[in-house]
Amino acid sequence: MKKAMIIIATFAVLLVLITAGTNRAVDGMKGYRAPMFRIENNDSTVALDQLKGQWVLLQFWKSSDASSRIAVKQYTDMESKLDSLTTERFQHLAVNMDRNERLFNEVVRRDGLSAESQFHASGSRAEKLIADYHLKSGMHAYLIDPSGKIVAKNPSEEEMIRLSQKRETTKKN
Repeated sequence: MKKAMIIIATFAVLLVLITAGTNRAVDGMKGYRAPMFRIENNDSTVALDQLKGQWVLLQFWKSSDASSRIAVKQYTDMESKLDSLTTERFQHLAVNMDRNERLFNEVVRRDGLSAESQFHASGSRAEKLIADYHLKSGMHAYLIDPSGKIVAKNPSEEEMIRLSQKRETTKKN
């Protein structure tokens, strides 16, 4: 009888540990609430929870990751186009993960990126974002709906328009 109780107790402890680990594993994945964070640039601070009620295109990029560097320019250009096509405002928030902030500032300047939407994260702050958003396999962009839920990963322009128009239709009804 004691042996059976020990086995059941061990199983229960393992089940609790696995469940606790599972919650962490779903952070930063489509269909789940976006992990919250606060980040600063030269003259402003933004927290993801302050942007609730808005569509947020959250993008992570590095100068050394060519595809993410190209994408940050494309998403920056797309932002104004989308604002003219939908009544929903898209907030573009691009977070650079370069180790060197001077390199980040130079790339923003050279690539003609909007300094208002560009932020730099390094050290422990960058490590936390990498873990929360599962960025170990590369830099990605996430479309977050006004309720704070991730609805798309690396969304295309068409997907962003479709999702925002779907929300506009739902709000009217």
